[in-house]
Amino acid sequence: MKIPFLTKPTIKKVTGEAFGTERTQLATLVDKFLQELPELIALSVVEIKSGRTLAAYTSHVNFDPYKLTTLSTKVVKEFQKALTTPWLTNQEINDLAIVLEDQFHIIRLMADKRRYCYLAVKTSDTNMAIAREIMRTLTA
Repeated sequence: MKIPFLTKPTIKKVTGEAFGTERTQLATLVDKFLQELPELIALSVVEIKSGRTLAAYTSHVNFDPYKLTTLSTKVVKEFQKALTTPWLTNQEINDLAIVLEDQFHIIRLMADKRRYCYLAVKTSDTNMAIAREIMRTLTA
């Protein structure tokens, strides 16, 4: 039995630390992602150097994009550090894909290489190739 006041509501709003025109641009980016992937779980745009979450969106109460982006920033920085080794000096990170039992998580550096976009979707809603292509086209 589902009792309405006992079920957790869904959250569908953009938050983050960006302001002014940057906030407007990032809100537009979130809207574009939602047009392409309306059932996405979460999306964040994060400044790599500071780790600040500039924009975040989630559709699930239990999903905290701020906690995930804190950990993801560490991963991105470590991969960037690894690229300084001699055998990887001419390489760049395109994206990092994490496959869970029922979710895909994708981290992709944006065109300016100062920020990255973090996307989480359910495997039942999309496939990895579609999600990666949408990330590629919208973060270019």
